[in-house]
Amino acid sequence: MSSHNTASRTAGLSGGEIADLSTGRLRRALRTATQLGASGVVGLARRHGFRESLHFAARNVRHMIAHRTALRWDRKYGVDTAGSIQLAALSVKGPNRKFGNECVCTSPKSFDFMMRCLPADLRDYTFVDFGSGKSRTVLLASRYNLGKIIGVEFAKELVDCARTNIARFNGAWQNCRDLEIVEADATEFVVPDKPLVIFFYNPFAREVFDIVLQNIVASLTTKKRKCYIIYGSSSHDAVGWAAPAILASGHFEAMAAEPMPVFFDSVRTIRFAAFRSL
Repeated sequence: MSSHNTASRTAGLSGGEIADLSTGRLRRALRTATQLGASGVVGLARRHGFRESLHFAARNVRHMIAHRTALRWDRKYGVDTAGSIQLAALSVKGPNRKFGNECVCTSPKSFDFMMRCLPADLRDYTFVDFGSGKSRTVLLASRYNLGKIIGVEFAKELVDCARTNIARFNGAWQNCRDLEIVEADATEFVVPDKPLVIFFYNPFAREVFDIVLQNIVASLTTKKRKCYIIYGSSSHDAVGWAAPAILASGHFEAMAAEPMPVFFDSVRTIRFAAFRSL
């Protein structure tokens, strides 16, 4: 999941009703422009400033390019992971709906770039994706030689979609085939007692993240083992508070990581940080 909870139209997903911000974006923009007329569009641009208006248009164009790229990826592998999925109409497990962020699929290029921080041999590690949504990250992680991959998701409709995706996925490059989706509130999930790779793509607010981090630290204290954390976000302030919180736990140190390049299969450029257990 990622950030920016924004209202949008309702669409169907695997029998459930969801709000998808990505579908029909161009159509909505053209409809709005038609309703405003040329003078209305110019007036709106003047009110917000032409530079900001150009930036707004560029962000939307990039979002549309990334969404079409995501749809092509889905068609290629026989799955449904694209979209910007709103939580409002979904059936959520636990009391933390208000702290959850919009579900946005991770771009393959961005994910591979973040995974470069980790050692090449991950066969003993369990990968845990908190806020796994429709399973794009889980499927991308299956390219690596991980021992097991777990997605943790609290929205039933997304869980159902993710499990269907795992069953249908036809990527010939898949390395790890031990994939599981757990329907649970992240604060109640018990991390496995194996070496860990923990992945966050800004899935929830700090109120939930602090509890999840405490649970991870408690597990590592009970049974000492190696653990890596990757925290990514297209909302820069999220890494700004998550990274200090991880370091302040006293159980992790920051790893060297190059800034994320601009990848146009991503709706926004991701800022990320990587950590390893002490």
